[in-house]
Amino acid sequence: MLRNRLSPKQMALGTALAAAVAVGGFTAGRAFFGSDEAAVASPRAAPSGPADVTPLPTPRPADAIDTSRPGWGMPYIEADRALPRYDQVINGIRVGPTASPDLGAWCAPGQAQWVDPGEAAGTPLSLPDRFPVNGVPAHARAVRCGGNIVSSEVTLEIPPSPNARAEMAAGKSWFEVEHGGQVVILKQLVAAPGFASQVAAERWEPATVNGLPAALGRAILRDEFGESAVVVWDERRSLQVAVRGTDIHVDDLLAIAREALQ
Repeated sequence: MLRNRLSPKQMALGTALAAAVAVGGFTAGRAFFGSDEAAVASPRAAPSGPADVTPLPTPRPADAIDTSRPGWGMPYIEADRALPRYDQVINGIRVGPTASPDLGAWCAPGQAQWVDPGEAAGTPLSLPDRFPVNGVPAHARAVRCGGNIVSSEVTLEIPPSPNARAEMAAGKSWFEVEHGGQVVILKQLVAAPGFASQVAAERWEPATVNGLPAALGRAILRDEFGESAVVVWDERRSLQVAVRGTDIHVDDLLAIAREALQ
């Protein structure tokens, strides 16, 4: 649970993922099935063998979820992996496994170069120095094509509360403690919006952020556990803002997107 707990934290400006030569989506730092040092109660702990995992369908809102066991999240992840994934257009934004933005004339092949993230200041790609979640910034960089900054990215690693494990040992659910997670924010200048994501097709829906059209990909459980994303298209500024979350509540995801659009 990350919402309603964190005051904004000053952080270094910037970052980016480049999109010029072959951008499809953006890096997500910690892989979904990779290092989980920040996770509490090992929701993705590897089972001893494939037979140990029985896929479980997404529970209803009123259903109980036992998060006390190591690897409790694996059955839900396995069930989610079996869901269809395909490219589709949500609110005019293409999303899916092979979706990508149309860069248009913003960046020609061979022009892209990494630059200091500070060069994005004062441009449409600048990122605010405060966000409505608390985290440690990483992977800070920007991309220049010719005379323009065309992409900027920041990754936030959100640590768990020092008391999270003790709280769970005392009976609290993973969803009730500050369990940690990750957020990646990407801003790009594009001719047409698109975003590569492994969020299941059925979890995508239209949304609105700051009055702009958006595509929202919800997490696997309780709008919080697993990968989620929101992609916003500002046609007037040729600006796409994408926020990818891992174990981040949808309220925080949308709040970050609103802030990044300022």
